[in-house]
Amino acid sequence: MKKYLLITLFLMVPFTVIAAEVNSTSSATITPTVNQKVEDLKDRLATKVAQLNQSERRAIYGTVKTTTISTITVETATKNIKIELTDDIKVFQVVKGKRTELKIEDVVKNDVVSIFGNWDTAVEVLKAKVIFIHDTTNALLRISGTVTEVKKSDYTITLKTNDEKIYTIDFETTTKTNVWTKDKEIEKGGFSKLVSGDTLYVVGTEVPKKENRISASRILNIGTLTGTKPTGTPMSESKESTGSATRTNETPAKSPSPAENP
Repeated sequence: MKKYLLITLFLMVPFTVIAAEVNSTSSATITPTVNQKVEDLKDRLATKVAQLNQSERRAIYGTVKTTTISTITVETATKNIKIELTDDIKVFQVVKGKRTELKIEDVVKNDVVSIFGNWDTAVEVLKAKVIFIHDTTNALLRISGTVTEVKKSDYTITLKTNDEKIYTIDFETTTKTNVWTKDKEIEKGGFSKLVSGDTLYVVGTEVPKKENRISASRILNIGTLTGTKPTGTPMSESKESTGSATRTNETPAKSPSPAENP
């Protein structure tokens, strides 16, 4: 009986040793693989965090100075900025009153643009996502000044600004006029209510090939700020309808041109 017991114990020892060796080998193989995957994941996360830290969403406004296949340079109010043209970039412009999608090749030198994208702080480059080309042919101008002359013959107003510049304002059939009354209320106005000494805020577009001449789309008349009696004489109210520039009983010397409302 003892003999059989010794034989059984003798046979069991090698199997135990073999099992221990297998487990040891398996653990030694699996552990480095898992550790490598964890380290790879850490590296990827660290890279992503670094990219996020060095980029931020930003928008700029300026004039295109140079263009290449992959970049453009835009002159802003403070400095020139390099723009990287990404593969998924979109270009838009308002054409005939409708927002139209264009191609990157349509962005050319001297275009006035707004650009939206991600700013890379490491290399100081804006990676553009959207470029919007502005139409500068009908850009709105905003000026204010004092009326020095009102001419009913051609429906123009001479305006002197605070910096001593003289502008000619064309009062169009589409010009909308408001008056700021002494009760601090806004009422509809008209060309006939404009007199020398009035202070006007004018929004309009530049008249082509005419220096310091503006076609008015809106006029706000806040009256005479000096408190002195106006030197001009208002036109007869019968010659226009209040609140618009609809002209009756008289034909102006010039043909009114449409103006864009702000």
